[in-house]
Amino acid sequence: MTTIFPKWVNTLPAVTVLGGAGTAVLAIAGISYYWTPSFWEVGYKPEQPVAFSHQIHVGKLGIDCRYCHTHVEESAHSNVPDTATCMNCHQGDVTSGEAYLNVDLWNAHKDNPHLTKIRSSYATDEPVAWKRIHKLPDYAHFNHAVHVNAGVSCYSCHGRMDHQEVAYQVHSLSMGWCLDCHRNPEEHLVDVDGVTEQYASDPFEVTDLRRVEEQLASTEQQEIGLKLAAAKQIQPPQHCGACHY
Repeated sequence: MTTIFPKWVNTLPAVTVLGGAGTAVLAIAGISYYWTPSFWEVGYKPEQPVAFSHQIHVGKLGIDCRYCHTHVEESAHSNVPDTATCMNCHQGDVTSGEAYLNVDLWNAHKDNPHLTKIRSSYATDEPVAWKRIHKLPDYAHFNHAVHVNAGVSCYSCHGRMDHQEVAYQVHSLSMGWCLDCHRNPEEHLVDVDGVTEQYASDPFEVTDLRRVEEQLASTEQQEIGLKLAAAKQIQPPQHCGACHY
């Protein structure tokens, strides 16, 4: 008796199932990455109205983060400095007796188009329209003061800002990323108070990004972090109400 269909047709159900499963896996993998903050937000680097370089101000000049972001130790939010803060350094000239080394330096400073915008902003009392880089959803709450005072450095969330010519988002700030830290806080706690033997005689500031990076990368970090968590009774919450209320 002649067969209607060739034998290879019998493999179609298996091929269809395997192909469908493979397509589903690829779709899930693609969505899990391309529809998450890791893809959409990590590396976000908007062009700002004024070219402010953290690399120069923090890295080369050694200005502490808290000089501009003055309320991180007492407020839930990290404030963006007003123009008056910029003018603490960016004003004066060689004829006024204020701190400029020479005429050429002052002329370069005076004619810089970005500093012209800062001086104009200060004179007209119109704030600079900085573009926000780090932003959590409205339904999530993050308290800067709680984290900084617990010993979590700016570095853990913002990376080496002192290396960034243009500020950008280093981490996803997703819920999973936050929970990883809450589950293992010892990996991110730095000894700025000299609580442990390793730093009792040589404590450092939470904003000293180089030393923070060195401590967090050290082989002793697990031991240091556990001691700090015990000393400060740090037990980060993991329930929904901690961040969503």
